[in-house]
Amino acid sequence: MNETASATRNYRFLDNEIDRQGFCDDMRRVRQGVLDVAKRVPEAQWYEPRYHGWTLAAMLGHLHQMDRLEMMLIQAAMVGIRIPVPPALLNSFNDAMSKVFRQRVMQTTLRSIEQNEKHIADFIMRVPVKQFSKTVYDPAIDKTLTVEQAIQEFYLYHWQDHLADMRKVDS
Repeated sequence: MNETASATRNYRFLDNEIDRQGFCDDMRRVRQGVLDVAKRVPEAQWYEPRYHGWTLAAMLGHLHQMDRLEMMLIQAAMVGIRIPVPPALLNSFNDAMSKVFRQRVMQTTLRSIEQNEKHIADFIMRVPVKQFSKTVYDPAIDKTLTVEQAIQEFYLYHWQDHLADMRKVDS
C-alpha cells in the first residue's frame, strides 16, 4: 500500500466502549471476509502463487505474523519506545517471509488467526484512552500515526487492502 491510500483513510475515534465495539465488529467482518475467500480456494491451489506472486498460505501467514509484530510496535509505543523500521527493511522482510510461508500449514494458520483475533479485540477494548495519542511509526505507509490510528491501520485497513487483492483473484 502507498501513502495515497493512507491519505484516504477515515480514522475514527475509539474513545468509548461503543466506538471500540463497532470497530472490533468491522475488524471481524473484514477478517471473516479473508477467511471466506481462503475457504473458497481449492486445497490443490493453496500453495500456488496467486496474489502478486504470493501463495494463499503465504498471504495468511503474512497477515497473522504482521498482527503479532504490529502489536509489539503498539505496545512499545505505549511505553514510549518508537521503533523506526525503514520501509525498505519491511519490504525485504515481507519478501523473505513470503518464501518462508509459501508452504505453511493452512489449518494451523487459520486456527492461529481466529485465536489471535480475540486477543486483538480484547487489547483494543482495554487500551486506556490516554495511550491513544502516543505515536507509532508505520513503515508500510511510511507515516507516523497515533496509537488510535495505528490500531485501525494495522488491524482493519491492512486486512482490507489484502482482502481486496484476494478478491480480485478469487471473487
